[in-house]
Amino acid sequence: MSDEDENLLAILGPTNTGKTYAAFEKLFSYSSGIFGFPLRLLARENYDKAVKRVGLSNVALITGEEKILPKEAKYFFCTVESMPNNISVDCVIIDEVQLAADYERGHIFTDRILNLKGNFQTIFLGSSNIENILKKIYPNIAIEKKNRFSQLTFLRKQNFSKLEPRSAIIAFNINKVYEIAENIRTHKGGAAVVLGSLSPRTRNAQVQVYENKNVDYLVATDAIGMGLNLNINHVNFSSLEKFDGRYNRNLAPNEIGQIAGRAGRYKQDGTFSYIKEAGDLDPLIIQQIENHKFDSVQKVYWRNSNIDFNSIDLLLSSLKKYPIHHYFIHKKNALDEINFRNLINDSEIRKLLVSKKNLKLLWDICQIPDFEKLFNDSYLLLLKSIFVILIDNNYNIPEEWIDKKVTKIHNLGGGIPELSIKISQIRTWTYIANNHNWLKNSNYWKEKTQQIENELSDHLHESLTKKFIDYSSKFFLGRQNFQNIEDILIKNTNEIFLDKLKYGVISGFDLIQDKKIFSQSLFSISNIKKSVRNMIDEKVDNFLQAPLDSISFGDVGKCKLNTETFIYWGDESIGKLKKGKTIYKPIADALNSEYLSSENKLLISAKLQKWLDNEIKNTLHPLNNKLDGELNSEIRAIAFNCLENFGNYPIEKFRDILKTITPESKLQLSKLGIRIGAKYFFIPNLLKKKPIELCAILWKTFNQNNIDYFLPLPLNGRVSFVSKIKMPENYWQSIGYINIQNFAFRIDMFEKIFFIARQKYKKGPFLESSDLMNPIGCNSNQLKDILTFCGYDYLTISDEKKLFFLSNKKKNSKESKNKKNIKLNKIKVSTNVKKDPNSPFAVLEKLL
Repeated sequence: MSDEDENLLAILGPTNTGKTYAAFEKLFSYSSGIFGFPLRLLARENYDKAVKRVGLSNVALITGEEKILPKEAKYFFCTVESMPNNISVDCVIIDEVQLAADYERGHIFTDRILNLKGNFQTIFLGSSNIENILKKIYPNIAIEKKNRFSQLTFLRKQNFSKLEPRSAIIAFNINKVYEIAENIRTHKGGAAVVLGSLSPRTRNAQVQVYENKNVDYLVATDAIGMGLNLNINHVNFSSLEKFDGRYNRNLAPNEIGQIAGRAGRYKQDGTFSYIKEAGDLDPLIIQQIENHKFDSVQKVYWRNSNIDFNSIDLLLSSLKKYPIHHYFIHKKNALDEINFRNLINDSEIRKLLVSKKNLKLLWDICQIPDFEKLFNDSYLLLLKSIFVILIDNNYNIPEEWIDKKVTKIHNLGGGIPELSIKISQIRTWTYIANNHNWLKNSNYWKEKTQQIENELSDHLHESLTKKFIDYSSKFFLGRQNFQNIEDILIKNTNEIFLDKLKYGVISGFDLIQDKKIFSQSLFSISNIKKSVRNMIDEKVDNFLQAPLDSISFGDVGKCKLNTETFIYWGDESIGKLKKGKTIYKPIADALNSEYLSSENKLLISAKLQKWLDNEIKNTLHPLNNKLDGELNSEIRAIAFNCLENFGNYPIEKFRDILKTITPESKLQLSKLGIRIGAKYFFIPNLLKKKPIELCAILWKTFNQNNIDYFLPLPLNGRVSFVSKIKMPENYWQSIGYINIQNFAFRIDMFEKIFFIARQKYKKGPFLESSDLMNPIGCNSNQLKDILTFCGYDYLTISDEKKLFFLSNKKKNSKESKNKKNIKLNKIKVSTNVKKDPNSPFAVLEKLL
């Protein structure tokens, strides 16, 4: 602390001032040097830069858990704790010297500030608030102040949902970090995670995920406050207090400034804020942070580094030694000191502390970091076991003992907490292998433990990525107007793929999500929907320009009675039928879809209605024709009933009218397309496949029911078919069919058979024959049911053939009308007709 120390330089200023870059350049202006960093991560990062600059053989890396020491090394990149004090170099640089005021590590930084000097220059890097202390220690020190390249501005309170991309969210415990990261994954697509407890390899991997813009958000502890140069535009604090290992306390303004200062890179301005739940910051503190003007550090921690190992009492006395200057705070109860005081009270250990060597050994063991942050007896038991095993084995750790410990850790199974614990455990053995000569084959164990740490770190990174990052979000980050449809759409199939995984398929104007789809974040889902909405808008435009004949009811035969009737464009359903005021006036409505705007849905519905109206008009002509005003009332009544009942209507109700109908009236019916049968009026034009199917759909839409079966329809327009479905009579009439004993047959074919039967009966009873069965495609039993329906009775004769004759009921009706008294058991055969031995009459005569 001599006034003659004029080779000292302090480069001070807030974050983003280029202090580290300037010092890095100064280091290589000397032939040798040591650069001490507050984090292993930063030491490694700058070591890699130095290797690229001056070559692998000229650069060394020294940290608690990693040592790369080429014999010809000239430049040493270290953590502050690992800076060597037995090497003479031209330049020494210590970064973040304001940490001398830190409760946990301050005494180590103070020791390096006091005791490590370069032959030609020593440089201290840090915040401006440490200037006062440095001047007290070194009155002649040169101070170089640097201003921030960019501005830092406070924004109003912001919740996570309002955060813009390239933001970092700060939390102060692991559980909160994970909770926020899960929230960000759900709503923003994912976040990288940076914790002080992560291994450097995992932290680097997570940082790269953010820097490569695979995600737009970073969730971190205050670990990012120390030298991590990231492309962060905004820093948001989830809390304004932290647990510092002793108690919860408010963050000091300079601590907030250190972390918030990570927002902005080079000349790009940065902003910071905090969420509503974090509380409030005094406007004066906000002003301090924006202007980087903090209260000066008045005192720093100090502990005697010249420890006497001649006895326990002398060692403890060394630790009790007080500083001679008032700006030093005597550091008490550092972790290594607490460990030592606890272990010397152990009777098994105390009896072994019989030499200076053993005492020094115990002190070295007590400085093994508590990577697991156990703060309990488990940590002390580990230290004790290491000490005892070393004493018992001539100051060496047996290979089989460490192998057993390490092998137990070398298990890549488990979740994030388990992997984190294993990494902390292996770091203990990595530290031991790198810092002490307790292993005979130390190089092997350095490599072995480092390999295990790397494997565990890679698995932890993968687990963090899977849990907190939805990689499908990469399709949407940084894209404008969603010009990335090609990335997620497989042309011609309308299938949506994200990261080679099928998300769903566009059907009609909707997206059907794959049932096996992996869980997506709301961020990706919302962006998928935006992209799909653009695709569907384009599809709607194509539909509105498409011809009407591209629309159909699809395969009507696969339409169930108890489900809605869909309208198809090509093979895709886009609309459905709804019941209208009359059976011939159903309503066409576009299917609901969150991807359709109200305007587009109305346009689609309007086009579907136009198609439906045309379909009914053209297919069911003349059902929708208005009746001519010149029709007489009787013909009008017949026509009205026929047209109201799909063109088919029983004659029975108009039989009296038909007895006196004039040829002119018959012509009027014929012009309307209506034919007069023996039992039914019918319209032949409506007894074709397409009109039949349309009539069935109209009936189904208007007469809603719960029958869980497909519409009973003839296959390919056949004139008859078997159907066991119990349908109302008016259904069969609506499609122009009659159903008897589950056998459905078309009305016009029925009239044809009825006509043939009447012609046959003019000659008397008649046998079943092919000319009766072929037109309708029925068998003997089905013909029997049809003719019975027509009023005939039958007898079964030889060869199981049936002989048909008018039933008693039919005969009685004719006899009463003609006033004839003919016995039912006698059948007269005209004597004027020459008898044919093979005729039905001859057959009947033989039977009687």
